[in-house]
Amino acid sequence: MDGVFWHNAIGFVVDQHRMASTFPDGVTIAQMPIDSALIATGKVPALGSAPLASWLLARLMHLTYERLGFEAQDKQYHDGGGFYLNFIAFSKAMKPLAFFNLHGTSAGCRVWGQCDRVVQPQELLQNFLDALIAEPDMLMPCRLQCFDTDPPDLDQRRISKPNVLGWDGRRFLGRTSV
Repeated sequence: MDGVFWHNAIGFVVDQHRMASTFPDGVTIAQMPIDSALIATGKVPALGSAPLASWLLARLMHLTYERLGFEAQDKQYHDGGGFYLNFIAFSKAMKPLAFFNLHGTSAGCRVWGQCDRVVQPQELLQNFLDALIAEPDMLMPCRLQCFDTDPPDLDQRRISKPNVLGWDGRRFLGRTSV
């Protein structure tokens, strides 16, 4: 399967079709920021003034062989700006274990979704984070212009100025916002 990366016995792939998927009796993965957990590992490269989402994007481009549902040089239009990715986590037997979302912006990165009852949300997310930091310097150059379709000053303009996320092969792009 194209674009899959593994950690332990759990595979992760981006659902490029963004299908709404749930488990009838699944366990909720509460919305949570992942920035602190990744930075606390001490393995994330120096970002300068760039947001963590720039490293995360370049890392995921590498891990998935550019199978995120958009090109390495692209534009995205979303409420909140940044990028949204829908992940499917599954076992070696190809049984779905979780469906979760990842939202990365210049202000932070967060995940939320649902797990099958056979896996705990914290265990699943730890495997996801461990896969990301396993080889933190293995990155793919990318540049994503992110437009917020519902900016705070919407009355003053139709669409926001783009936030740029990514890595040009030497430095991370964009600026952290609060």
